[in-house]
Amino acid sequence: MSESTDLKTLQQELQQALSLINDYSATHNDTSKAVLDTDGLNNTQSLLERCAAVVNADNGNTKPTLRIIHHFACSGGSLISKCLAAQPNVFLLSELHPTTRLGMNMEKAAYTPRDITTQAIYGRVPNVDELAEKLFVNSIIETEKHIRERGGYLVIRAHTHADYCTDNPIPEVDTLTRLLEPHFDIKHLVTVRNPIDSFMSLRDNGWVHFKPDSFDEYCGRLLKFLEPFDKEQIIKYESFVEHPERELKNITELLGMTQLSDDLEYIDIFQISGDSGRSGIEIKPRPRKEVREEYEQEVSSSPCFNQVKQVLSYKGI
Repeated sequence: MSESTDLKTLQQELQQALSLINDYSATHNDTSKAVLDTDGLNNTQSLLERCAAVVNADNGNTKPTLRIIHHFACSGGSLISKCLAAQPNVFLLSELHPTTRLGMNMEKAAYTPRDITTQAIYGRVPNVDELAEKLFVNSIIETEKHIRERGGYLVIRAHTHADYCTDNPIPEVDTLTRLLEPHFDIKHLVTVRNPIDSFMSLRDNGWVHFKPDSFDEYCGRLLKFLEPFDKEQIIKYESFVEHPERELKNITELLGMTQLSDDLEYIDIFQISGDSGRSGIEIKPRPRKEVREEYEQEVSSSPCFNQVKQVLSYKGI
C-alpha cells in the first residue's frame, strides 16, 4: 500500500470518527461534555485538514503551501523568526539564498561537506549559478514534502539582504519567489523596522554592501523591496515587541498555520543564523541608540525616507 493511500485511509477514518462525535453531540443534550470536547474536536479537525493537504498535494490537485519570511538585516527578523521556530511542528530554514557569495571565503576553500553549491563554486563548475538555482529548488521541494508528510510546516527565512542590499542589480522579483512560485502556493510574511534604527545598526555592524553608503539610498532600496507586497503581509518589529503574543497570532494566521503555543520563554534554545541582535529572552521595546548629529541630518534630508514614512506610517527622529 502506498504512502498516499495510507494517508487517504487515515483521513477517511478520522472523518468517520468526527462524524460519530458530531452525531452524538446532536442527540445528547450534555453541554458540559460539549465544552470538554472542544479542544479535541479542534485538534481533530486540524489534523484532518493537514491530512487533506498532503493527499491533495500528492495527487497533484494543488500546489503545496510554502511560507517565506522577508526582511532587511538588523530589522528584528531574527527575533520574530525564532518565535516562529518555537511553534510546535514548525521547522525554520534560516537566511536562504542560492547564489550569494556573502560570507563565503573565496581565498581559501571552507570545509562544507554537506554543501554541494559551495563546493561547485570552489571547483569552478561552469554556469555554477544556474546549477545552484536548480539544486536549491529541488532541495526545497524535497524538504517541504518531507516535513509536510510528517505533519509539519516548513518556513523559509529569505536572505533578503543578498537581493536588495549589495552592489548587484536589484531584481524585479526577489530570488526565492522567482524560483519557488512555479512549484508552491507561497504565503509571504514581511517584517520591517523603522529604517532609522535598522540602518544605524547595519552601519555599526559593517554590513553596508552597496554604494552610496547613505541613509537615503538605503530607504530607496527598502521601498523597492516593499513594492510587491500588500500592507496586510507586513508586520512591524515595534508592534511585535510591544505585543508579542498578539502579533504572533496575527503572523501564524497570515501564514495559514495553527498556532499551538504562545509560550516564548524558551526561544533562545533555537539556533538560527543571523542572530546577531538582542540578547536575553525578554521581549520588550528597547530604547533607541544615540543618534549622532550628522546621521540626524541624513535622516531629515532624505526624500526616500519621507516616502517610507507614508508607506509604513513611521515617524522621524
